[in-house]
Amino acid sequence: MADNTHMYREIKNALHAQLVSYLNGLGERVDVYKVPYQNIAEFPAVCLELDRRRKPKKGVGVKELQLDMVVWVYTDILDAEDAEEECLRVLEIVEDAIESDKRLGGACHYLSIDDEAEFGTVQTGEASFLQGARLPVHITKRFV
Repeated sequence: MADNTHMYREIKNALHAQLVSYLNGLGERVDVYKVPYQNIAEFPAVCLELDRRRKPKKGVGVKELQLDMVVWVYTDILDAEDAEEECLRVLEIVEDAIESDKRLGGACHYLSIDDEAEFGTVQTGEASFLQGARLPVHITKRFV
């Protein structure tokens, strides 16, 4: 069986690079992490998380890798209303960044953003963030 972890790594790195480049181009001071909940020092922050991976059978000689990623947006603003507003603002920019190249520079064949994003207080292990947004992203890569 072939090891396709390099494809996952390539896609995640391309998504990370696209977010960083877009945010830097706008002059936004947002750190982007390749994994979730990693000792975040500055806020707002964006983290990438692999949620699910599938390799459906498509046909003779046609294979596909499908990834469900979650793009997290975090803020540590104390006022709940201000925190929600900042999450919404950063999330809109992140969505624009992701949609700026739905092929991630050729790393995948297509990506789409889920129509629904979730908002609320996020607590994971010892990490606690006042407000967060969870944006599902679906990525497809065909290979032989």
